[in-house]
Amino acid sequence: MLKTSHQKGQIGIMIVFFVLAVLTIVSVSFLYRMRLEGEAVSNYCDALQAEYLAWAGIERAIAELKNDDNHYDDLYEDWARGFREELGAGYYDVQLISDEGELRDVGVGIVDEGSKLNINVAGDGRFKEGWNPFGLSLDVLDGVGKEKASAIVNYRYGPDKVPGKKKVDADIFTKDGIENGVDGRIDAQVKFGAHSSFEYGKPFVTLEQVRLVPGIGEHTFDKIKDEITIYSYDKNIDREGNLRVNMNYASAPEIARAVERAGFSPEEAAQIAVNIVDFRDEDDDPTEYRGKYGIEITPYINEVMPFFTTSAMVAVTNLAKGGVKYVKDRAKEELENTVKEKVKIDIPGLDNILDEFLSAGEAELEKEVDRIIDRFESLIGSEKQEDKLSLFSLLTTKPAFAAEDAVKIDIQIEWVELYNPYSCTISLLGWKLKTSLGERKIFGVTTPQGYWVVFNVIVKLPGKTIGKELLSNFSDTVQLINKNGKVVDKVSYNNYGVPWRAWEKNDPRVREFAGYMIGGSPWFRNWHYMPRIGEVSPEQAPSSFYVKNSYFDLVGEVGYIHSGKQWRTISLDKGGDWAILDKLTTASPPEEPVQGRININTASRKVLESLPGIDAKLAEQIVRYCDSEKGPFEEIGEIVEVIGMQMLGSNGLDDDGDGYVDEDDEKEAIVRGLSNLITVRSNCFTIVSLGRVVRNEKVVAEKKLQVVVDRGSSPIKIKYYREIYK
Repeated sequence: MLKTSHQKGQIGIMIVFFVLAVLTIVSVSFLYRMRLEGEAVSNYCDALQAEYLAWAGIERAIAELKNDDNHYDDLYEDWARGFREELGAGYYDVQLISDEGELRDVGVGIVDEGSKLNINVAGDGRFKEGWNPFGLSLDVLDGVGKEKASAIVNYRYGPDKVPGKKKVDADIFTKDGIENGVDGRIDAQVKFGAHSSFEYGKPFVTLEQVRLVPGIGEHTFDKIKDEITIYSYDKNIDREGNLRVNMNYASAPEIARAVERAGFSPEEAAQIAVNIVDFRDEDDDPTEYRGKYGIEITPYINEVMPFFTTSAMVAVTNLAKGGVKYVKDRAKEELENTVKEKVKIDIPGLDNILDEFLSAGEAELEKEVDRIIDRFESLIGSEKQEDKLSLFSLLTTKPAFAAEDAVKIDIQIEWVELYNPYSCTISLLGWKLKTSLGERKIFGVTTPQGYWVVFNVIVKLPGKTIGKELLSNFSDTVQLINKNGKVVDKVSYNNYGVPWRAWEKNDPRVREFAGYMIGGSPWFRNWHYMPRIGEVSPEQAPSSFYVKNSYFDLVGEVGYIHSGKQWRTISLDKGGDWAILDKLTTASPPEEPVQGRININTASRKVLESLPGIDAKLAEQIVRYCDSEKGPFEEIGEIVEVIGMQMLGSNGLDDDGDGYVDEDDEKEAIVRGLSNLITVRSNCFTIVSLGRVVRNEKVVAEKKLQVVVDRGSSPIKIKYYREIYK
């Protein structure tokens, strides 16, 4: 049946409506899709903007660290507090500490990797000598203990479970028979030498890798992750940015220059430098630099008697002549001081000018003294006044001379006493004494803490002299020379003709006399032997002469070095010479950085306890010092100022088992043990930055980034990067 035109119209309308409906649906779908796309684009832009904000925070943090030119890092610097800044449509947040001084819980900020234990170098607590970072103990961390600490170390070492490359591990071990640390044990375990290099068969590449160690897992890792690192290292540079000097290989001039930078005078620095060289070398030939001689295991000149006479006339004559020299020396000294005070500048050749000026007066005065002496001798003539004073009166009764000749016999005795302060016997075969008047060979041995006296006798007869003077009655320099021709000791005196006066040392190592004593004390301890003025008592004195004859394993061993002053070694005590620790190192080569040293300004109490000799109480004292007005530590030696750092050796006990109580080396034991393991300046930092986009007071996008930056490299390097998701 044919459709009518009306029906056809209805169908057309239906088709149109259908098409329109389809178009409407397509349009709505398209608009909705466009809206979704728009929101996606907006979200993407917001997310991208949030990432840029987070990176802006990181760049700001890097700039803060780069511009931090302090020679130390501590938690009170601006970088440690962090910062938060509005930027565009949002802000970046790297603020670890709130404006009120509280630790924020946002999980952002800058953290010093030097405040943590480096799991690639720290040890498991078995070795505590502190020679290198293996002396740091991982077992102090919460949830670790000795068993898990050993597991971490063994995992790091690889299948053979010992440090170094396979089949060459033994090269880094050493035994020296000396208790070098603070654990009271002598070679109880095989030790690592500070001067040896060490590598690891399988270092941790990421921090999270430690979870693979048997026994660690996720639970223990969560406990320790904020106190461990794989990035920390320290450069061997001092507070001025100069490379530290290696104590084991540097020459005396190099060491002296470094010691001068620590505040010592050139004279003191020269003496300390040669003492350092001779402390470490294996021979007994003293090193010489700037007229200073090093300390070796040798005897020393202990006492000199230049003029012991049996004749009162000779004594008076020499005393009168010596008076002339004394007057000249004092006049020269006064003139020199007056000239310097008036002129205020150094005058070249001033010493020679004054000598020439005073010499004419000295010669005239000597002539007058000679005339007086001649008249005096003629007056006493043949009177036998000397008989009463002669210590050898038997000589006057010998028939070989007439009575008037007998009174003119004079016997002069000289001696040089040597003292061996060490615990070994030392042969003197081939040694000699040298003065301005000649030389004298020495034979014999010096026993431990024993003496050897070289006598010289001169008999003066009428018209004849038997023997030859070795020591001038007025002034002289005495040198003790060993069989290799090396000067062992060198001392000078100005006696001015005074008889019966023995010049004595106090500390045998000091290259000068402490004073004189009438009659002297040959073969006996000097009257001037007074070690109580310094670090030790007489009973402890022998142990203060320690000479290692081997490498310095610890920079803190510089505390054994004699300073050139009476009974004084380098003092690593409060108010002492600890600035020297900043200038020296045992790291070899010093150009290579050392992994794992701990920044004592930023480390937690728990990490500080990983240092040898540091317990919970002492760790607390270190943190308190940093938080006090005295802090932070500006150099590593300043740690000796912490209360309790000298608790060993101040307790009335023989802590190191050497038979002597409360010695200086015991008091410095803690500082010595940690001296290679600490720093005050860091290089690697973790930065966590949060970027947020805010719209209508609502956060619409955020991004948190974590990077580890190495400030010590140039340019600054990013060593690690990751995005943090909640």
